[in-house]
Amino acid sequence: MTGTLVVFGAGAPPVREGWRVCVPPMPDGDWAAAVEGFLAAPGSPARAVLLGYGAAAPAVVDFADLHPERAAAVVAVGAPGDLDPSGLCCPALVLADDDTRSVASFLAALDPGEETGCPVRLPALTPVLLNDPDVIRQLRVLGPVHRVNAPGVSTSWILTGHAASTAALADPALAGELEITAGFRLQGELEHRGEQDLITIGGDEHARLRKLVGQHLTPRRMETLTPRVRAACERLLDALPTHEPVDLVRAFARPLPIIVLCELLGIAEPDRDDIADWLLVRMNTVPPVAHADIDERLRALIADRRAAPRDDLLSWVAEAEGERLSEDDLVAAARLLMVGGHRAPTTLLANGLAALLREREQWKRLVAEPALAESAVEELLRYVTPFPVGLARTVSCPAEVAGRAIPPGDLVAASLVAANRDPAYFDEPDELDVGRARNPHLAFGHGHHFCLGAALARIQARVALETLARRFPGIDLTHDARDLHYRQNRVRYLLELPVVLSPR
Repeated sequence: MTGTLVVFGAGAPPVREGWRVCVPPMPDGDWAAAVEGFLAAPGSPARAVLLGYGAAAPAVVDFADLHPERAAAVVAVGAPGDLDPSGLCCPALVLADDDTRSVASFLAALDPGEETGCPVRLPALTPVLLNDPDVIRQLRVLGPVHRVNAPGVSTSWILTGHAASTAALADPALAGELEITAGFRLQGELEHRGEQDLITIGGDEHARLRKLVGQHLTPRRMETLTPRVRAACERLLDALPTHEPVDLVRAFARPLPIIVLCELLGIAEPDRDDIADWLLVRMNTVPPVAHADIDERLRALIADRRAAPRDDLLSWVAEAEGERLSEDDLVAAARLLMVGGHRAPTTLLANGLAALLREREQWKRLVAEPALAESAVEELLRYVTPFPVGLARTVSCPAEVAGRAIPPGDLVAASLVAANRDPAYFDEPDELDVGRARNPHLAFGHGHHFCLGAALARIQARVALETLARRFPGIDLTHDARDLHYRQNRVRYLLELPVVLSPR
């Protein structure tokens, strides 16, 4: 735990010896900006306990959610009744009224001299905590298999070792046959398939759709898209100011995967804004907006490709299937490929570039040795792990995982973060090394649910790194890397990546 307590909105409460207490001045504007501004200022503590009174209470909780690496613990006093700290990656106390004794007791339980981070509480383990390498490291030390029980969640087991994860992901007794969400909650019947992503469909349908398109998504065939991926990177970068701050998430990491998917499927440029709106806006509503219009566009494209094939995925499938082609299956497969194929590349590009710019020597090494781009992509896949938790599998018959008996009906999910930082498989697992030679990471999963678009994701990440390193070798963050805004749920992703492409 850190020895710094930052208090927003009132005077400092009594704390025992060993704490450094900071009380920033009351803001002229809103508390959210005040909390953000104080902790972004030079000399602010790298990690602190945040205490907010009244209007500052929601602000400290929101900051801890956006910056889990900065908040050692949170206290919110006089908070609104709907303020929920359950997703935070640190200890938290929320009080409706100013209860000095409760605050003092909570702070007394924290050790100002300890630097160990958030303790692992298995019954309360959340997807947010499964993003945290420090938490996962604690779990891995305890063993490779952990039972997790939480309200509204099926009985689940989390795997935290490379060997256990590899064995389980290839085990036919563990099947993705039930419809489940990423939070391991059972799904009811969906009116329209694909409204979430690949994990919302049953195992048989999943296997059929994978087979339909998977045979065409080979590394060799995806390599033929390289010129188009490079052209897309060049066009996006051409449109950006070079000497002024720019958000590389909004301007590059987010649009590039959608452009690449449209190139793969043969979707014309006039239609791509609508595809982007569907994927980035409509799909993020709860429940997701139906996509009958997207289906109709795909049906029209399939009919066109059957009549006049081109060099795109829809044509490849239509030609290979001939009269056997199920149009409904190809529409579903294309839709699911788009839904699942834009998130991970965006996260990999944004979080990966942030990691490289944070570890400046690694970026300089990549600039000096462009041939390292391929190994750099593999290292970033390992280091940032775009999807930290693999698809939860249902135990279809009595199974044993790493010596633990798992009953039928339970769910098993592999922590890919834990597997990718397992010291038994990686030298210096917490270090970023763009030249890492041996890299058996599990970022794309393993076995029959190995990522369908792995080859395409690798190519666009490699080309993006090559293009950025060649055109803007001096690219740099506009401010301290500690102030980057991450959003954490099932995926830890950057909300923005402010950089200057060519600093003066």
